[in-house]
Amino acid sequence: MQQTSSGQRRSAVKRFDLYGKVHDDYRIKTQSGGLISLVSMIIMALLFFSELSSYLQAEIVDHIVVDTTLNQKLQIGLNITFPHIRCDEVSVDTVDSTGENQVDIAGTLTKLNLDLSGNPSKGDPVAAEGECFSCLEATPAPTEKQQVCCNTCQQLKEAYQDMGIPYFHILDTAMQCRNSVGCQVHGDVSVSKVGGNVHVALGKSTVRDGKHVHEFNLKDVSDGFNTSHIIHRLEFGQRVPGVESPLEGTAKIVLKGAYMFHYYIKLVPTLFETGDGKPLYTHQYSVTGSEKDVLVRQGELAGLPGVFLVYEFTPFMVQKTEKDVPVTHFLISVCAIIGGVFTVASLIDAILYRTAKKLGKPKSVA
Repeated sequence: MQQTSSGQRRSAVKRFDLYGKVHDDYRIKTQSGGLISLVSMIIMALLFFSELSSYLQAEIVDHIVVDTTLNQKLQIGLNITFPHIRCDEVSVDTVDSTGENQVDIAGTLTKLNLDLSGNPSKGDPVAAEGECFSCLEATPAPTEKQQVCCNTCQQLKEAYQDMGIPYFHILDTAMQCRNSVGCQVHGDVSVSKVGGNVHVALGKSTVRDGKHVHEFNLKDVSDGFNTSHIIHRLEFGQRVPGVESPLEGTAKIVLKGAYMFHYYIKLVPTLFETGDGKPLYTHQYSVTGSEKDVLVRQGELAGLPGVFLVYEFTPFMVQKTEKDVPVTHFLISVCAIIGGVFTVASLIDAILYRTAKKLGKPKSVA
């Protein structure tokens, strides 16, 4: 009696089986079916690992809010190489729209002299006792009895200045100067969150009567001032993985003249809220640029040779929040991959099998 009741229960459960079984004697395996099965398994594996990789990466959700951090300072990270400018020829300054100036920034920002190979300079040659280096084109006339020596790069430049001769063209080749032909400017600059600029430009900078000015002798650069440069690093705020800096890797080459480069940068404050709750504050930016030769003719400049990073802020902030993808979404996607590939493969196999069977059936003779 109990066995009959148990058998009835099993029979009732069988009625809910959606997966009909076919006896092994009625199964047909074909070569095309095997190939389709192999291809299907490879596709399933590739799609599975692709979905797994996507699941392991946190989803970033963007929100736009009003920026309320205007009273904070912003750290600008720089690393710019000038292959043909000595560090003592330029000044690194900041100027903003409120009139705040930082002149010839030092401490957090370093100027490093480079040799012809682009490596840190070991310093200019030192003349031995009794040695006299030539002043090249600034050598006095033979009629003068007093011998003039230019034993340092600075003395050589002063000799050229005394004779009213431009000296920039000899800095790469003169023995006194050729060990330090380039300059690398790197470090951080702290600025207020208002529009302004950071620039590396010709001359010694100073503030006079409330105005930011650069002092230099026009005759010194009447034959040109090579502002070729390479931007290795430019950051506005913290470095955040995945946030690109469009200007990094920019290289400009000047063959002659004295060029003034402007990069106009539009900053978008961005706050990253990571999964561990640690906020990262940075700026995304877009940039446009302009350049012109300001050496109108010998002895005259139509601008200040150098590189100017001109920036301004948008009043809105982008908040990027990491959001973990639920495991249920991953499981649903995996089921969809397996079911979808299996279904499509089954359709293809059925079509190929029926087509092959129909083409291989012998025709009846009337």
